[in-house]
Amino acid sequence: MNRAKSSLPVQIFSFFALVRVQNILLIGMAFFLTAKYFFAPGKSFWDLFNDHKFIALLLATTISIASGYIINAFYDIKKDMINRPEKTILEQQLSQKKRLNLYFLFNFLVVGIAWFISWRAALFFSFYIFLIWIYSHKFQTIPVLNNIWLTVLSIFPFFGIFLYFKRFNTFIFWHAVFLFFILLIKNVLKDFVNLKGDVVEGKQTIPILYGERMAKHVVLLISLLTIIPVYKLLHFEYIGNMKYYFYLSMVLYATGFTFFYVSNKYTHWFYLLVKILLAVGVFAVILIK
Repeated sequence: MNRAKSSLPVQIFSFFALVRVQNILLIGMAFFLTAKYFFAPGKSFWDLFNDHKFIALLLATTISIASGYIINAFYDIKKDMINRPEKTILEQQLSQKKRLNLYFLFNFLVVGIAWFISWRAALFFSFYIFLIWIYSHKFQTIPVLNNIWLTVLSIFPFFGIFLYFKRFNTFIFWHAVFLFFILLIKNVLKDFVNLKGDVVEGKQTIPILYGERMAKHVVLLISLLTIIPVYKLLHFEYIGNMKYYFYLSMVLYATGFTFFYVSNKYTHWFYLLVKILLAVGVFAVILIK
């Protein structure tokens, strides 16, 4: 399909694919539920909806992440055409000029919305936008560092909630550590899924640089480290019924990892399982006492 002749509905679908609207919605939900159940348990959902500065924080977060998807797709176009050609072709229905214009527009919007909260919030999001750009432009080609950097970028916006509510405790800390390890596992697995495109483009990822067997050992090591925050979280009284999420997740994860470790043909299934467990974990926080 010729991009120049793309209809408006096609361009809208292209935009939704480009910013991964399903991820944006899930992140927005995670942001809202995290604020409610971790940082402001004394407030109702209606209180949060009526907190205009909190809603501004939510908007700035989701728009900045959408901006990150746009610039990342800009630098990854060759690799994505190999790994996921159909989705990439859909994204290309928006011209390169329009995508870059959207990227800069979103960044201005983010800083403007953040100014409504405070100058500190504007500085926070300006720094976050810079971290996303430097990852897409430089660091995603550096093995190991790119996985860690991407994981930090994934959880960085949630520090905005901490700064906003000025509330922190050991339970929140261990949950953040758990989330960091799971996201790190997901990002290493993504290197397996994108292996073909990374090889063609000459990128140096953990599976390419150290071999797939060693990369699986890395996933195993991170998985074992994940046991530490899970053990700590299960000993908090107000974990409530969320403990069942951890029990079920550990069984499913151990099963999926075993198949993945034995054969590469299960890599995509294991990667999908980890993404599902992360998504379910977003809603499992409502089980906290």
